[in-house]
Amino acid sequence: MDRLTSDAQTRRGSGPSPALLLSVIILVFATACGGLALSDLIGRISAIWVANAALVYFLLTQPQRDWLSIMAAGLGANFCADLVMGDNALAAGALTFCNAVGVLIIAAPLKFLELHSDFARPKPLLVFYALALGPAPFVAGLLSAAYFHFSYGRDFLSSALNWYATDALGYSIVVPMLMTVRVEALKKMFGRDQLAVTLLLLGTIAGTILLNFLARDYPLAFLFFPAIVLMTFQRGFAGGAIGLLMTGTYLMVPALIGNSSGVLGQHTEHEQIIIVQLFIAVMGFSVVLVGAALAERRQLEQGLAAAIVRAESSREEALVARDAADTANRMKSMFLATMSHELRTPLNAIIGFSELMHAQFYGPLGDARYQEYSGLIQRAGRHLLSLINDILDMSKIEAGKFELHRQTLDMRAVVRECLDLMRERASRGDVVLAEDLPETPLWLAADQRAMKQILLNLISNAVKFSHPNGRVAVRARIADSALILSVRDNGVGIPQDQLNRLGNPFVQVRSSAGASHEGTGLGLALVRALAELHSGTLKVESVLGQGTTVSIIIPAALGREECTTQQETLTRAG
Repeated sequence: MDRLTSDAQTRRGSGPSPALLLSVIILVFATACGGLALSDLIGRISAIWVANAALVYFLLTQPQRDWLSIMAAGLGANFCADLVMGDNALAAGALTFCNAVGVLIIAAPLKFLELHSDFARPKPLLVFYALALGPAPFVAGLLSAAYFHFSYGRDFLSSALNWYATDALGYSIVVPMLMTVRVEALKKMFGRDQLAVTLLLLGTIAGTILLNFLARDYPLAFLFFPAIVLMTFQRGFAGGAIGLLMTGTYLMVPALIGNSSGVLGQHTEHEQIIIVQLFIAVMGFSVVLVGAALAERRQLEQGLAAAIVRAESSREEALVARDAADTANRMKSMFLATMSHELRTPLNAIIGFSELMHAQFYGPLGDARYQEYSGLIQRAGRHLLSLINDILDMSKIEAGKFELHRQTLDMRAVVRECLDLMRERASRGDVVLAEDLPETPLWLAADQRAMKQILLNLISNAVKFSHPNGRVAVRARIADSALILSVRDNGVGIPQDQLNRLGNPFVQVRSSAGASHEGTGLGLALVRALAELHSGTLKVESVLGQGTTVSIIIPAALGREECTTQQETLTRAG
């Protein structure tokens, strides 16, 4: 059932609307009179007291600033109902006070804890039932029992228990139904898209009622539970409420007119009404719990669906970001390649003219410092050219424009040529270069320039990180149809926690003293990239303070005839 709306909701501070207060008065007065009439009918005991439950509903659904007006209207209607049904003013006032205490014990904590807004969640329901079955009817029952005992001499315990039963059942059955059933849900049940299934479900409940009527001498009332639970599963709180109303009406009417049959007919009229209403209370409790569980599941499903949508959106954003990053990376590589070409042209001129000056090709320079400076310019220019070449090659590889020109190579000759090129630099650092090569050729179909670049970078790094009087050894061998090139030094070594960083572009590993060496950090990255172009891998082994071994493993090391055949095949394919 929808919460009653009022003009006060749109006119702040003006209090509840007259329509709302009139609704409170009518509903509380009617239910109070009905409860008292039923009590008179069965001997001053009613199993369900609805008036207090209705008042709790109005309080929970309206702003707290309107409570005083709502309480005044509801309690006034309750007082008048007592007078109309034969109580004197003192009794009506005392009983109305007891009702007020019970109502506030439930409504005030729920409002204070902000658990009044959604009874479809487990926590508000548990708190409500704890109050509705505990302190609210218990305290009100004690107060009313005390009044009846001292005013009329009634038994204190029986009066307290009777009051507790009437209030507790009324709260636990009526309030959750009023708080959870919505007019929109009722309308949706009978909408065009759900009408057929709704009628089928109502027919199931009607069939269960008919079966119980035709076989009323048999205890078949338990069949109402699955029928109502099925209705709740399919149509939520609204469906469960309708099923409960149909079942309750069928069970209550025979008890009220004294026409119950079967096991129920064996009890007194008073007991029949209590049993029926307890049965309805248990079924109502089941409907509320099942409805709350379903509502919780729907919220979880909605949350999961929203999470899936967000994840899909994030995935699409990630794909877009990845494409943008790939595009940016390609643009960067193209830019670096272009700039590297542009830088190499003037740099070659600088190196060439510095060589002429250093060699004093056109005559003496005069001051000896000029010759020293020209030598510095030449060495710095060559170093800068080497860095630019590394950047250019790395950019080409990243852009996918580095082309391999495979030919049949005896890797022994390539190793020896690279060692010869590095001997002068090694001698300047008092580092000895050594080779460990087999006597038989090591044939490989590979790009000669790339293999030289790999070895020169590895030997250069090994020399750079070697101590004076150190030793760098280059070893080449074939194992498991793969060529293994290893460069070992006995230098400073690399900490274990930094090994995984090696091979990434622009990454340098600091020495144990914390100092880094000159360079861009591209050397080893270029070695890895060139090895991978040959379907190979890079492996680094190091012990801090004892030295490092860097190896590349390139598969498909072949005999010379196989290499020649493979080269011819690649040439024809290109």
